Amino acid sequence: MKTPQSNKPGADEPTRTVLRLIGSFAAPVAIYLVAWELVAWLILPAVAAAGRAFTINLFSVLIPFVGVLASVYLAGVRAGRLLGGGVMTVFFLYLYTSSGVVFSWLPVALTLVGILLAVAAARYCPTMKPDLGDAFG
Repeated sequence: MKTPQSNKPGADEPTRTVLRLIGSFAAPVAIYLVAWELVAWLILPAVAAAGRAFTINLFSVLIPFVGVLASVYLAGVRAGRLLGGGVMTVFFLYLYTSSGVVFSWLPVALTLVGILLAVAAARYCPTMKPDLGDAFG
């Protein structure tokens, strides 16, 4: 038997909360994948060979920064810092370890700098309300 949809305001709040939580987990990784592809296709071919290393290092900081801020936007400041920063740290360390990049500490350090900058800048990032940190204690 079908249950009628509730017309009360806020009846879809649990669904929106779960979707925001899933989005805050997925956003950093999705941004990483899409942003590096765009950088590789659009920006790196236009950069001279001498500036290519600087460009890669710059985007190694900017991409984690944007990923964590996307998580902060979706989940709120407190939850976004924890979710976005944690997901980016675990994802990048796994990615670096599995690809052998971890043998050079510069990419790891630049990624961690980007995450730390985003955690610091999260205070000034606009967020969706309510903060999911309040919803889960």
